[in-house]
Amino acid sequence: MLRFFRFNDPYRLLVVLILMVGMSMPIFIHPMPMTAQELKDIVLGELLNSGKIMYMQVVDDSPWVAAWLAKVVELVMGRSIFGRHFFALLIAFFQAAFFAFILIRNRAYNESNYLPAFVFGVICFFSFDMLSLSRELFASTFLLLALNNIFKEIEFKVQRDEIVFNIGFYLGIASLFIFSYTVFLIGSLVILFTFARITLRKSLLLTFGFAFPHLVLISVYYFRDGLPEFVQDFYGPNFTFHSVNLVSWKSILWLSGGILVFLFFALIMLNREARFTKYQSQLLQVMLIWLVVSFIEIVFTRELTPHSFITFVPPLAYFISHYILLIRRKWIAESMMWIFLLSTIGISTASRLNKIKQVDYSGLYPTSSKYESFIKKKKILVLDNDLGIYKINKPASYFLNWDLSKAILEGPDYFENVIFVQDSFEKDKPDIIIDEKDLMKKFFERLPEVKKQYERSGFIYVKKIHP
Repeated sequence: MLRFFRFNDPYRLLVVLILMVGMSMPIFIHPMPMTAQELKDIVLGELLNSGKIMYMQVVDDSPWVAAWLAKVVELVMGRSIFGRHFFALLIAFFQAAFFAFILIRNRAYNESNYLPAFVFGVICFFSFDMLSLSRELFASTFLLLALNNIFKEIEFKVQRDEIVFNIGFYLGIASLFIFSYTVFLIGSLVILFTFARITLRKSLLLTFGFAFPHLVLISVYYFRDGLPEFVQDFYGPNFTFHSVNLVSWKSILWLSGGILVFLFFALIMLNREARFTKYQSQLLQVMLIWLVVSFIEIVFTRELTPHSFITFVPPLAYFISHYILLIRRKWIAESMMWIFLLSTIGISTASRLNKIKQVDYSGLYPTSSKYESFIKKKKILVLDNDLGIYKINKPASYFLNWDLSKAILEGPDYFENVIFVQDSFEKDKPDIIIDEKDLMKKFFERLPEVKKQYERSGFIYVKKIHP
């Protein structure tokens, strides 16, 4: 197999695609339950496709591009998890192929080959949730585009302002999927200062490229009279340090154990055996810095999951491919390639089937709602952090993120909050309101026309059916 991928033939990528499809078949045949992030994106997409405006009529802290993507995906695929996973597979293959093209074009190795595409594809299966249509998957595509332009700037070192602007622009788009990817702006500046000796003017151009998509959004919401909501719901929560580990570091280490061993061997081999040109040496150092920046980003990520580590895939694929290519004895190199494939897929599959008890995926799934057994196929407004109710129900009204929504719903004495709640009911009236904290009582006292449309039973308001 190693000999097959060492040829500089783009048709080798078809085999990479076939292998990735083969590795994904167990997940397609025996799928895992829907994750909390998948359910959140589905619900967000349904709210936006009902005609609402993000931040102004949907109370949530999702970055704007991620929200727009959730809207488009929900419009095209609905609640189909298979469709989302299949499209994610195609994007992962595109990333693997594009990364291989980047390395070939920039002569990162002494021989042009497609082994990095294969290694990239294998790493994408170290955990089953890597095959989800996540925000991280789309954002990492733009990081690859930025990395490609970084390599160009280091190689040419000429006055090509569009390259520097593109780096910043791609990083800016990535930060509108995952805001913590902003750290790659700092990492890119460090890389370019170190290896391209960029001027202050180019540094400002890079920063402006990053800020440009943000400035466009700020302008749009300013002219729509929604700038306060945009700043409060997007920048406010994302500028605060708030991290939740949905999967423990122990689980991550077990899942990535085989990959980390290969990375360790790769770093030793590259230090002892590799013979680089000056430019290849610079690329190696760039990938090391990229690896460090990826780790820093993990510290600031809002929710720690296995697919949060997708930014590690390019540098890992680079180093592990280097290691295998540097092994002189062909049978040893071939054996190490098979060991890498089987260990990565084996650990991932065993973890998915609960054969490795040290890997706990339970935090990835939405908590089951105590109401889901008797509230089904209704338009729901739940005044609590109960995402699980939406597994078999549709969202209604404006309120999605409870941490942001409760600031409004716990303030019935403020006129603007009452008007906001009234507008939400006029725009999208729920069939059922679940209100365990009794928050709607004071709002209904101020909104009698809305109140008389509902009957209350315990914690639940049910919309009256008029003859």
